[in-house]
Amino acid sequence: MAKELRDVRVLCEDKNSFFALRALTNSAITVIDNDKEKAFERIDHLLSRLLQNDPTVVTYDRNSDPVVRHLKFSIPIIRFGVMDDLDIQLFAVCTRVVAKDNDSARWSVFLPQVERGIEVDDLKNLELTLAEYFRSWFSLDARVPYLLDFTESLVTLEGNPRFEVFNRVIRFKVSDDKSEDTEVQPETLSQVGDPLHLRMLRRDAPRAYRRNRKVSQLLSHLSETAERSVLLIGEAGCGKTSIFYEAVHRIAHKRTPENLKKIPVWQVSGGRLLAGTRYLGEWQERLLKVISELKESGGILYADNLIELLDTAGNEQHSQGIPGMLLPHILSGDIVFVTEARPDQLAHAEQTNPSFLRALRSMPIDPMDLGETDAVLEKTAIRLKRQYKNANLPDPTRARILELVGRFRGNMVLPGPGVELLERVFRTFGEHESTEFDLSSEQVLASYSSFTGLPIELLDASIPFSAEDVREYFDDAVFAQPKAVTAVVDLITCIRAGLNDPARPLASFLFLGPTGVGKTQTALTLAEYLFGSRDRLVRFDMSEYQDQWTAGRLVGRFKGEVGELVRKLRDQPFQVVLLDEIEKAHPLVFDYLLQVFGEGRLTDGTGRTVDATNSVFIMTSNLGSGGPSGLGFGSADVDAVKDKEAAHYMTAVEQYFRPEFVGRIDRVIPFLSLGGDTAKKLVERALELALTRDGLERRKITVDPHEDVIQFLIRTGFNEKYGARPLQRAVENFVTVPIARYLNENHNLRAAKLSIIMVDGLPTVVNA
Repeated sequence: MAKELRDVRVLCEDKNSFFALRALTNSAITVIDNDKEKAFERIDHLLSRLLQNDPTVVTYDRNSDPVVRHLKFSIPIIRFGVMDDLDIQLFAVCTRVVAKDNDSARWSVFLPQVERGIEVDDLKNLELTLAEYFRSWFSLDARVPYLLDFTESLVTLEGNPRFEVFNRVIRFKVSDDKSEDTEVQPETLSQVGDPLHLRMLRRDAPRAYRRNRKVSQLLSHLSETAERSVLLIGEAGCGKTSIFYEAVHRIAHKRTPENLKKIPVWQVSGGRLLAGTRYLGEWQERLLKVISELKESGGILYADNLIELLDTAGNEQHSQGIPGMLLPHILSGDIVFVTEARPDQLAHAEQTNPSFLRALRSMPIDPMDLGETDAVLEKTAIRLKRQYKNANLPDPTRARILELVGRFRGNMVLPGPGVELLERVFRTFGEHESTEFDLSSEQVLASYSSFTGLPIELLDASIPFSAEDVREYFDDAVFAQPKAVTAVVDLITCIRAGLNDPARPLASFLFLGPTGVGKTQTALTLAEYLFGSRDRLVRFDMSEYQDQWTAGRLVGRFKGEVGELVRKLRDQPFQVVLLDEIEKAHPLVFDYLLQVFGEGRLTDGTGRTVDATNSVFIMTSNLGSGGPSGLGFGSADVDAVKDKEAAHYMTAVEQYFRPEFVGRIDRVIPFLSLGGDTAKKLVERALELALTRDGLERRKITVDPHEDVIQFLIRTGFNEKYGARPLQRAVENFVTVPIARYLNENHNLRAAKLSIIMVDGLPTVVNA
């Protein structure tokens, strides 16, 4: 085993509370420690291990010492809507680079704070050059939030420089004999990985059915002498994971080519490889041990999420994250790696690490049709029957599963959604019986309804359904808005009939009108009816997304950030999404919504998509809320007034929003101003809610408001401009508060009847 020395330039950054050290030519090799000497010991050890494994991981030219520069320049920004200048302070390491074709030399300039580098002919006008680069790197809107960190001083609180460059002489060993690697620790893979080869020996292990051709193809790739690492490509639900599991099942049971029989297969993830590591360099040491173990055992490494792996501990400028460390060993054939990706994720992979993507052999996986999925469900039920106390899956029950996943699978493809629902039914009902029994269609409906929130009467065509009953339900909750009620009743009727477009959201509505007329109440009532709870409404105040930076929060503005809307849709696909005051949003938001309303999906900042086909999107707007002139109680022709008001709102919408955006909305619904005849209903509803609160019901106390109290509340609280909200405040101030005072004064009062009457012009509580 030969011994070598390598000069490595290390950049040390003093962050006041700790020290961060990184290799200059590979900034992903980083350690952090609150003790400077320990930090150097750690990076020396890490560099030795990395160089022993791959001598090209860091390079340095002894004849070119770096030049350190502290740079200051300004670039224009927009702050609080006003053009301003932002002062930037950067640390730069400049190294001479000699071109291969001649003797001319240029300067390579590395900027550790922004993880970027450039090449220049000389260093005379470096500040001006970098100012131009910064203008191109960072758009005007994004400069303030991203670059504020670079306005601080380049010296520490003690007056020492924050950045310093040190030369480290690293000793390491290089050997062509793999058996001489004495630092292999076989326990590492078992700590960070799941041994699939052992799991597949169980009788209840997951399998793939009707995929023999694809499984054989995968095994053929894995058994070859070159290009053995594979990328399975297919839409969500097509069966990528199950195909790989089936291949491992055959490996574990020795039904493969000779060189694959009984080899170990380990499933890992980027998160598990990093779990528990305190310092940035620890995961690299851990991965080196994993690589050594794989080389020695000849095993296969499997990760079910390519994008998560690419985004783990790497960045766009340096690929020495997990993929970068695996890449040379994949190319050499020392290890075999299998992973998965959806087609829409490949663009992100090409941008972040094209060399890693090219090292994998692509293997496309097509979705199944309904007939093939039916056969898969039949086979899967046999496996689940052994696991869940002999539960059988009759043909009608299997047909019900196919019907439901066909209607609501969103952007997923078969057979995945069907298998997931089948497994959910077995988990829910399979263990409740001690003897053999048949799973029923009713149990499938109950399981699916519990998962989605959709009422069973919308899922089962055999249950009587009346659109008039639905209308009555909404009329009882939303007053004097017939167009809005008609829209939601039509939506529910289409869902019930299975005629909703499976490639778009369940609905996209734009609710227009002044405050307090029932827009939010309609959305809440729809969430309660359609998905079983008002908690299934998620609300975004669009006044919080008025500029490009905040608008980006919806999908994720930078690598690693999970967009707020994306996260909500992934966590719960069946819900009502309320976008309040949509007219206040930045134009970028409307671009996102064009994709949602048109394609039923939303792409986040990393190129990953989230399904939006099982959600209802409701936007509200106050555009035109002043209304046309001549509206009010005195109008003789109420219908003419309503028509004029509706036309006014539609004109406001067409003048404000882009035509292509309005064209993607299912319905634009004007909410009309509430008239005096509605005021009494609103007061009675507010009183009903107030007088059935826990404090009264617990004491078994009833309260009867007199008619003159109701009229007082109408006169005091009703306002045509502000709708129902002032009425609610009036009920709180003139009813709820007096009752609370009365109960506190009579704290032993139980099972009593109270009245509210007018005394001296104010509502007063008395014992009936």
